[in-house]
Amino acid sequence: MKKYIFILWGVMAMSLYTSSTFATPKMQLTCVAPTAQATNLSFLNTYSDNSFARFVPTTADGYLVLLSTSATLTATPVNGVHYAIGDTLNTAKVISSSSETGIQIYNLSPSTTYSVFVFAYNNTDCVEDILYNTSSPLSGSFTTTVVSPFQPAAQPTNLVFTNTSESTITGSFTPVSNDNYLVVMATVPSLQATPIDHYVYSIGTAIGNGIVISNGTTTSFTAQGLTPNNNYYFFVFAYANAACNCIGVYRSNDPLTNTVATVKPNCVAPTGQPTALLFNTPTSTAVSGSFTAANADEYLVVYSTSATLTAAPVNGINYTPGTALGNGQVISAGNEVAFNATGLTSGTKYYFTVFAYNNLQCNNGPVYNTTAPLKGDSTIASTTLHYYFGNFHSHSEYSDGTGLPSGDFAYGDAADCMDFLGISEHNHVSAGMALANWSLGRAQATAATTPTFLALYGMEWGVISGGGHVIIYGVPDLLGWDAGQYNTFVAKNDYIGTAGVFPTINSYGGNAFATLAHPNNTDFQGIMSTYNAAADNAIVGTAVENGPSTSTNTTYSDPPASMSYLSFFRNMLAKGYHLGPTIDHDNHNVTHGHTTRGRTVVLAYNLTENDILDAMRHMRFYASEDCSALVNFKVNTDVMGSTLAATTAPVITVSATTSSAITSIKVYMGVPGSGSNATILSSTTSSTLTYTDNALTTGKTRYYYIDITEADGKRIITAPVWYTKTP
Repeated sequence: MKKYIFILWGVMAMSLYTSSTFATPKMQLTCVAPTAQATNLSFLNTYSDNSFARFVPTTADGYLVLLSTSATLTATPVNGVHYAIGDTLNTAKVISSSSETGIQIYNLSPSTTYSVFVFAYNNTDCVEDILYNTSSPLSGSFTTTVVSPFQPAAQPTNLVFTNTSESTITGSFTPVSNDNYLVVMATVPSLQATPIDHYVYSIGTAIGNGIVISNGTTTSFTAQGLTPNNNYYFFVFAYANAACNCIGVYRSNDPLTNTVATVKPNCVAPTGQPTALLFNTPTSTAVSGSFTAANADEYLVVYSTSATLTAAPVNGINYTPGTALGNGQVISAGNEVAFNATGLTSGTKYYFTVFAYNNLQCNNGPVYNTTAPLKGDSTIASTTLHYYFGNFHSHSEYSDGTGLPSGDFAYGDAADCMDFLGISEHNHVSAGMALANWSLGRAQATAATTPTFLALYGMEWGVISGGGHVIIYGVPDLLGWDAGQYNTFVAKNDYIGTAGVFPTINSYGGNAFATLAHPNNTDFQGIMSTYNAAADNAIVGTAVENGPSTSTNTTYSDPPASMSYLSFFRNMLAKGYHLGPTIDHDNHNVTHGHTTRGRTVVLAYNLTENDILDAMRHMRFYASEDCSALVNFKVNTDVMGSTLAATTAPVITVSATTSSAITSIKVYMGVPGSGSNATILSSTTSSTLTYTDNALTTGKTRYYYIDITEADGKRIITAPVWYTKTP
């Protein structure tokens, strides 16, 4: 298969252009295809490997130009599709899609007939995006010559390098006949363009991703001002010039090539250390931190339970995470300015030390700066889990709700059994959201947080008609698609694509997560029909109850339909997803926490954003229609939301304290990925239950969750525990 490189030229000035296409918002107008095609297609200066085509424009926004070795087309462009240079339509290849009416075509085969087809199109300020006139396109053909009469017969040979230093490379090659030579240097192995016949290149001129460093009859060259320890790639083209009076006919195929790297300097220690060591709120076993970089290649982060580190890093030694350094342990070594220390002991104070060092762009490294390293400390949180009641799904006037976030948080704080409130604004302009209000809402959440009330600010991403709503927390940026109204672009209705909302949430790491609001089985690009690992990683919960979203009730007497989305939760578990149940209020009026006593109950170590989001990430939560219900559900010694494996049969224990007498506790059991919903494994009418699942065989996995019903009809559904019995 032949490869072609096409370069667009203006008709008049013959200047080299590189075109880029930017997506801009379309005004709500209706497109119409151009009524006429361009005319007068002609070909100039056709040689063995290139030709120049031009045509007279018509009234149109642009022209799609196709090249083929066939005289007829077997496909025409499709309305709404933007074609890029290099795209194919069956046997034809796109060589231009722009308003240009002159095209220089290169890297053709000698003695070959080519056909060119030109389709006019409109695409400015209209809903349909792009419409083509596919009727009777302008067409014509040309035949390349057998070989250019002036092209050199061969390329030079034997490219060698001498006197390579940190910043210079000297090279030479063996000439052929009496040709001239163009030497191009690049920092990547492939040159994206080749010299253009009849174009005079001066030193420093760009050719694709390379730059000219020598031109003329000389067979040696010196490249200067280079970066130490960097690979450089050289391409030498022979061309005919004065002897033929043809002003540069290049042999562009198979240039003479070779590569060489500049020399590394010897390492010296950085002159400074990093600064501004900051810690995120620690969990019971981990803490993450970050710092401001210094002028250094990399950083060594060490922690210790002692305030004084008894050893410093030694030059020439590469330390890996987990390595002991005196009375400390290495957490990370590299160019990252953030770290995460895990496996720590609850209630313990840890001291962190950060050393700058140079290693990447020099020899004999690493070399450390051990003078006055950056230091800081953090105390790990308690291991006692507490019950916190709240709601993650509500709105303020910054989207389609009522009241400022500050007032909504204050109203939620005053509600019964309401430890936290999350405002999850719709992410898009049509629902009222603006990027400027995103930071305002986050700031108001921070200001509304007290030791006894946690205010959270997240988003509800997506539209119902395009696949459903996703509640997102732990992502500091507004994800969206409206031009100028997002921090991070995620295309509308894209849930599972490479840059879809679920992979994007995963890219933030940490405690970023999604829950699904008022879902149905066909939402979210079909994740119910086909298991999707990226979605499973991002999603930690799904609503089993929602709303009533437009209620104005503030007397706790307007609950939604009981467990109306429970079937979706059960179906997702059967499909193989790992997620727990939530209760959403979806407030659109200032009723936050007052319409119903239903709550999402989170088991966390502290009432902080980091702890609550960490608990959600680990699925330590349950959905309760009783806002005073305390449920303790474990398999062996692991709480709800856990995934574990052991050689013994799982021992399930449940105890609950509720506002009304318990009429049943049911243990549901299912097989993840089986497609079959969980069934009742055991039940009791008391407030406690213990059951050993001796039927689970070695090598098999089951999940278990609890469904509790009270005498007044209120229900509680817990997150599952996933258990694998190992040999």
